[in-house]
Amino acid sequence: MAKVVVRFFDDETLEGMARDLDFDEPDFLVEVDDAGGLENNETAWIPLTAVKWVELPRDQDLASETPTRKVAIRFLDGEVLRGHLDGSLERHRYGVVLHLHAEQADSPIRKLGIPFSAVKALFFIREFDARGEEAGSASDAYLARRTMAPLLDVLEEMDMLTRLHRDGLLSDHEYASKRTLVLERL
Repeated sequence: MAKVVVRFFDDETLEGMARDLDFDEPDFLVEVDDAGGLENNETAWIPLTAVKWVELPRDQDLASETPTRKVAIRFLDGEVLRGHLDGSLERHRYGVVLHLHAEQADSPIRKLGIPFSAVKALFFIREFDARGEEAGSASDAYLARRTMAPLLDVLEEMDMLTRLHRDGLLSDHEYASKRTLVLERL
């Protein structure tokens, strides 16, 4: 178990101990901090499609002092996270894990797990510019649409599976199995 901070699309955060957090799986459990305090929550089951990013404990031995490349991570809601990539991206089935130095030199290095469902694109850039400041915060219209229609995620995934099956990338058995898993989430 690892101590994490989960940031959702509505900017709510949740802190706790993650059980079996693996970006090769579509969901994970968090033992919520302060279970005996004001909150009534003990454990949260969290689908990665609801997550913007997860801040993970930093790998002290892997994080170097010299960042490698400049990146701008553009999220679907319009927010932009800019910084210096420290090392390489760990690519998984449902997202990426990376060490990120913030754009400001005095900011700490953060290890972030970012689901693919949250990202429009990750850009490797030559220089930071002012565009990130104008597009740096989430769009209220996106947040309202996203949180009020979770069924859209299931419908989009069903459409993707149908297209993959139609194009011959999924066998009949794979399609039926994956379709069943998606429908079980309803």
